[in-house]
Amino acid sequence: MPAYDYQCNNCEHVFEVWQSIDDPDPDCPLCTCPQVTRLISAVAIHTKGDGTAARVEHEIKKRLGQGRATDALRLADKAAKLAGNRKGMGKIKAARDKLRGHLGK
Repeated sequence: MPAYDYQCNNCEHVFEVWQSIDDPDPDCPLCTCPQVTRLISAVAIHTKGDGTAARVEHEIKKRLGQGRATDALRLADKAAKLAGNRKGMGKIKAARDKLRGHLGK
C-alpha cells in the first residue's frame, strides 16, 4: 500500500497517509477539513557511490517538499546530463522520468 502526501486547503497542514489508490482523500487530521490536495511525493531513490547521487536526491526531495516540482525536475535534468553514467545516477534518471510523467513534461 503506497503512502500519499496531502496538504489541507484550510490550515495548510501537510500530512502523509498510507492508503490504496482507490481510497477517497482523507480529512485533515488537524482541523478535520475534508478539502485536501494530494501533493507530488518525492520518489524513493537508493544509491551507492561517491555520494553525488545522494546529494542530488536530497535536493530534489527538498524542492518537492517546498512545492517546487519544476525546479526539482530542472535539477534532475541537469544532474543527469552532467553525471553521465556515474554510479547511482541511473536511479536519478529514472526518478527524473517519473517526475516528468507527474508534471506532464
